[in-house]
Amino acid sequence: MTVESGWPLVALVAAAAVAWWLRQRLVVACLLAAVAAVAAVGPFVGGGPSGGPLAPGAPVPAALRPLINQAGGQCAEITPALLAAQLNQESGFNPRARSAVGAMGIAQFMPATWASWGQGGDPWDPADAIPAQARLMCALAARYGERTALALAAYNCGPGPIDRAGAVPAIAETRGYVAAIT
Repeated sequence: MTVESGWPLVALVAAAAVAWWLRQRLVVACLLAAVAAVAAVGPFVGGGPSGGPLAPGAPVPAALRPLINQAGGQCAEITPALLAAQLNQESGFNPRARSAVGAMGIAQFMPATWASWGQGGDPWDPADAIPAQARLMCALAARYGERTALALAAYNCGPGPIDRAGAVPAIAETRGYVAAIT
């Protein structure tokens, strides 16, 4: 028996079965990717995957918790959990971290960015750097609205590439940075 197109009915049924099988695998792969993304940020979060208070058992050094909680209250869009996930990605909570390109401290400020946002403080001191990180992130959140990924991308590579692309730019480091935090 054949259908009007000339395809044997058996071939059409087989093609439909293969399509169904592939679709099921794709759904499972997407679910696994979502679980992995939440698991990466999950330890920091008490209120959701991209925001909220610090979870009680979050892997954040005890001495930094009050600074992160206070800085996370500077604006509604930037939460303590988001700041903590960002600090973990930036420096692994190391206040002495220095990047190959000259970024400094726990929040990895470049010298020119620190000059604008540091308010005369010390980028190596978490008590100065974490509030400066929150000030900058709040300004970026105001600029990009509810698109937290764009604010994070702008923190990582500057606002120019984001403004030109209208999205997270095709910069591998920046895309990895945003994916690791969100």
